[in-house]
Amino acid sequence: MPPEMVGWSRHGWVRLGEGWAGCLRSPLAEAEREEVADWCRAGRPLVIARGRTGDGAGELRLGLATPDKRRIGLHVAADAVAEHWRPLPLAEAVETAPEAWRAMLAELVLRALALGVRPAVYGSLAWQHRTELGYVRPDSDIDLLFAPRERWQLDGLLDLLTAACDGTPRLDGEILLPDGAAVAWRELAGRPARLLVKGPAEVSLRDLPSVLTLFDREDAA
Repeated sequence: MPPEMVGWSRHGWVRLGEGWAGCLRSPLAEAEREEVADWCRAGRPLVIARGRTGDGAGELRLGLATPDKRRIGLHVAADAVAEHWRPLPLAEAVETAPEAWRAMLAELVLRALALGVRPAVYGSLAWQHRTELGYVRPDSDIDLLFAPRERWQLDGLLDLLTAACDGTPRLDGEILLPDGAAVAWRELAGRPARLLVKGPAEVSLRDLPSVLTLFDREDAA
């Protein structure tokens, strides 16, 4: 990854510039190209998706999700990007959530911050906040993203999320590992022998001790 693209992780956001179509690295169907063009003309962003093995340096995989749950994937050169943001902090999105959820989400933010971790959000709530369109439904999950650096933070987060997970809305999402990969927090909380881990461009299985050791190294640093 070029130095200027460090931090352009999954669940981040971009707004494409006017010449984005000339930066495509994989073709789009004509109807999809027109829809993306309309989306970009409205000033709406796209989300950064996981790359694929073989993608070139300075290339991005992006996603467009519509309120009716259609998905369009784009493969573009980073030169197409006019603006870039990191994953959306949950604190910024609380007021976008249904009113009945706000107190719980605000409390979750405070308790995560007390552990030294700033929670982010992706999925339907993030799309609704970024676009002002109607993505969140009564049965929507909240997809959360946490990046603990030390083992005590990880353990505290898993305890916090496990205690809150049976309420409404359902809390899903990922723990970002110190090496940049991610694992579903629910899976990690179950302490299975092997975990499905999502890397920047691949998905693999890792044994639990090797994942936990990443946080132990951070403690020792």
